[in-house]
Amino acid sequence: MSWDPGGATSSQSKLYIYLKFLRMEQTFFSLPMAYLGAFIAIRGIPSPYVLILIFFALFFLRIAGMTNDNLADREIDAVNPRTRTRPLVTGAISSREAKILIIVGLTGFFVSAFLVNRWAFLFSPIVALVTMTYPYMKRFTAFANYQIATVQGLAVFSGAVASAGVGDVSLIKVITSVPWLFVIATILWAVGFDLYNHIPDAEFDRKSGLHSFAVLLGSKALLFAGLNQLFSVILDLLADSVYNLGPVAYASTILHGLVMAVAFYYATKNMFGKAFYYNIYSSIVLGLGIDLDILLGIPFT
Repeated sequence: MSWDPGGATSSQSKLYIYLKFLRMEQTFFSLPMAYLGAFIAIRGIPSPYVLILIFFALFFLRIAGMTNDNLADREIDAVNPRTRTRPLVTGAISSREAKILIIVGLTGFFVSAFLVNRWAFLFSPIVALVTMTYPYMKRFTAFANYQIATVQGLAVFSGAVASAGVGDVSLIKVITSVPWLFVIATILWAVGFDLYNHIPDAEFDRKSGLHSFAVLLGSKALLFAGLNQLFSVILDLLADSVYNLGPVAYASTILHGLVMAVAFYYATKNMFGKAFYYNIYSSIVLGLGIDLDILLGIPFT
């Protein structure tokens, strides 16, 4: 129960502390999903220019979003035994540094979106708003779990907009290019693994007046997490069919589901840290598998 992905000790290097503070490894939850959206939207390979800008947009949004989350929760984290070693709590990173990181992150995100195409820039404030308001939403409703999961779904959406919106194309063309089934499936998948982060804190959150489905459902929260991820796999398989993907996509979707099943097993054993990180593997499997499927073009469309 002591697992915390954002903890660091002051004896470690400043670079390591920043990496733990921002949890940069969790970018790999979003990046495969963003590239999945980008490849499916055009049924081909986006330009290196677009792929690089997608990476930088996610990178900078991660900086802004995670820093804002830590800054908003620093007083709560200070009294939670699981999160007392977070850098803003220990003073390894100051509030001033955090505010600068938020400015840098949001600036980098908006500039990256502007450089991709006009539609990416048009939607960027919505993506930023959903990301930046999450830490305050959990003060009011358990559906904050779905809000943070929507950030992951917006990665698929944003990747699609980045690739489909290049050139003189209409907004309708861009919107209809988005693989919406994968967007919804990604949201359900993310709700599941986000609860792996909340279930260990359920009692503390209840006493602190914070809301999540871990608090709302109590002992049934883990089952709720598993059902969300089960439905996400079903939707992924449906999406494979609807978007006329091939055998590699189906195989990667099934493997994606099996990895999530392993993560769920670890969660039942109270190994929430291991369960949480197994979802990185599952997103890489799905994203790379579908991208490879499109590259192979089987069946041809």
